[in-house]
Amino acid sequence: AKFHEWCDNTREETTKSIAEAASQIEQLTADIAKAEADAERLAGEIAELESAIAQATSELKSAQEMREKEHSDYSATHADLSESVDAIERAIAVLKSREADVPQSLLQVRDSPRLPAEAKAAIESFLAMSSGDGEMASPEANAYEFQP
Repeated sequence: AKFHEWCDNTREETTKSIAEAASQIEQLTADIAKAEADAERLAGEIAELESAIAQATSELKSAQEMREKEHSDYSATHADLSESVDAIERAIAVLKSREADVPQSLLQVRDSPRLPAEAKAAIESFLAMSSGDGEMASPEANAYEFQP
């Protein structure tokens, strides 16, 4: 009877263990299926992200090439404009040194047939103020000479 009781207890424990193991197997199988589905979804996301990275890298390279071209264009334009500004500064210096020649230029403009009468009157007035003695004399001819 003791042996029979032991066998019943062992059978009961074994049956319970088998049921628990079957439940664990079922749970683990579901976990594995979920993990595989997650891995598949994440692999798709990784592929999309790799594609986005490749596109961004391509756009970056294109933008850098464009920036280099724009920079070289800017540098050339800047150098050209700097030379022009320098030449203008030299011309201004020469013109300021020959400021006395302004009446000569005004005399030439005054005689222009396209100049309105009001402008001619203003030039006459300016010339009368600048000459001081009221007499209109032709000033000496001077002009700017380009100096590279």
